[in-house]
Amino acid sequence: MSSPRVRPRPETEKVAGDNSYELRNYRLHERIGQDELATIYRANHLTLGRPVHVHILRRTDWVSVSRFQLAGRLAALLSHPGLEPVVDAGHDDRYGYYLVTPLLEARTLDALISEAPIEPILALKIVSQVAVTLDHLHNKGVIHRDVQPNNVLVNPQGVAYLTNLSLAASPDTPDLSSIDEADYLTPYSAPEQKLDKSDAAPALDIYSLGALLYHMLSGQTPPPPGQPLPSLATRDASLSGADRAIQRMMAVQPAQRFPSASNAVSAVRLGLRSLIDLATEDMEESRWETSAEWLENPLETVLGDALDEKLKDFLARARRRADELHRRDAIRRLLNRWSRSGFFRRQALGQLVQPEQIASYNVYYYELRVAYELRTPPQPRQRPQQPEDRNATLPPPDQWSVPVPESDPFIGTKPQELVLPNSTRVLSCTECGGAGKLPCKECKGKGTIERIKKVRNPDGSTTDERLTSDCPTCRGYAKVACVRCSGAGNLVEEQIFSWSRRAKLWQSTDDFDDLSRLAIQRRLEPLYDARIEPHEGRWHSVGPIATILRTAVAEATDESHIIAAELKISGAPITEIDYSLDEQPKRLHIIGFDNELIGSWALHNPERIALATVGALVAVLLVIFMLFTFLA
Repeated sequence: MSSPRVRPRPETEKVAGDNSYELRNYRLHERIGQDELATIYRANHLTLGRPVHVHILRRTDWVSVSRFQLAGRLAALLSHPGLEPVVDAGHDDRYGYYLVTPLLEARTLDALISEAPIEPILALKIVSQVAVTLDHLHNKGVIHRDVQPNNVLVNPQGVAYLTNLSLAASPDTPDLSSIDEADYLTPYSAPEQKLDKSDAAPALDIYSLGALLYHMLSGQTPPPPGQPLPSLATRDASLSGADRAIQRMMAVQPAQRFPSASNAVSAVRLGLRSLIDLATEDMEESRWETSAEWLENPLETVLGDALDEKLKDFLARARRRADELHRRDAIRRLLNRWSRSGFFRRQALGQLVQPEQIASYNVYYYELRVAYELRTPPQPRQRPQQPEDRNATLPPPDQWSVPVPESDPFIGTKPQELVLPNSTRVLSCTECGGAGKLPCKECKGKGTIERIKKVRNPDGSTTDERLTSDCPTCRGYAKVACVRCSGAGNLVEEQIFSWSRRAKLWQSTDDFDDLSRLAIQRRLEPLYDARIEPHEGRWHSVGPIATILRTAVAEATDESHIIAAELKISGAPITEIDYSLDEQPKRLHIIGFDNELIGSWALHNPERIALATVGALVAVLLVIFMLFTFLA
């Protein structure tokens, strides 16, 4: 190709700044850098107070706008833990188009590579996560088309996020054919790549993934397509086992590449098993069945060194269990033992089953309790002035900064009223004009009242006699205290808000597909129980946790804030086996540390089941016959 296959993407550098600006519901702080399309700012959500990154489009042409909107729309719709999440997007009159992503505390892979060579085990960990994300995109009909080090973020725990879907091919991809080749082709682009979405296929991303892995393992930018790929052994002889798989990933002809990204990474992992054995103490992958694989759960990657003792012990036992089941012929021996322990089970099952893929992993259940505090907007309320009441000299604070009585946040609290500090205003009573007294309504301000008394005369007649007396209401003073101000003459107006608390529970779990939930639940072990920060980026890297966190956070409003969140995790180990039996593809699962086997009816002996069924029917008929004979 005549155009260069390089697109510069400067690594972001933090730029200090004291000024803050507001964009919709966000307060922008310092600029931390920029990528091809956007300038990135550290920011805070004004209502929820959570830290975020705001990406503001820095180009105004329609192609850039279309790409920017496409990236945000796809990231929000696809919602995968391996994709950098987009939590908000829109247009601001001052700043233009923007996207909002959570604070992930991650750096670009390009920055990591530029500092030092990536260790092979970390490189394999990163590329494995990117592969899972790519397979998810491909299953949704989306081709990324821009997999490169600048578009992969890695946090300190080694969690990898794929970013920038602005060149993706999807059913609603805008026409990007007018983009110059030099603007999108990189050393990681497949030779057949174009921006015509009709030509997009998963093979494009598999090539780029291979080029990405080659760069990490070799420390060198991959050569242009068609040129010989130098062996990884030139850097480290122990890496040579991955050469063949990477060469296939980067084959010039798309049809020669692996059918999926996960298949490609499995082949690389198989070639590096001896290296993996040296890096791990609890597994010897070189002694495994060639089709066996350990799949790390995103939760284990996210927590990393932060694993508490229960989780560490559970993970260690699960890995030892996987290591035992993955050894050559271990599954066959287990199936043979299972066959012998049941009359209705097929005999010598270990010889009949042909394992094609063995994968061990852990599944987890998650319980998230979230405590919300509701504070209503302050409303004015008036009362009579007390001697100590004075006009406030300071501005009133936000109601959310006012301390409330301490209590367990997860115990519900009924609404209680509080006065907003520094909201006191002394006002003259409008009812009495500040006098504190009003004319007595009973005596109409005279102080006395007249009453007529009937007097009987000596001749028996009656006459009316007018008597004057002090008014019983005002006691002769002609005025009474103003009811509204209680005679003080002044009123105090205060801002009143009410607060209350409630707790809500969400539950989630890893995807089980065709697994027996009941069998798993019986083997769950409690592993984690602690308070968490619901806006912390690492928890949003675990799909099921991210889902319930997003739901919980969405319930927070201007008047209802999250004040505490508690996460409980329980788990169980699983081994999944894809196999062929009677030339039919099947799947079985080995669940828990006691290795309970769950599969289809194909694992049972149909002849023995049929024989037992016929015998039971004959016995029932015989009993019925004998009963009728007896009654007759």
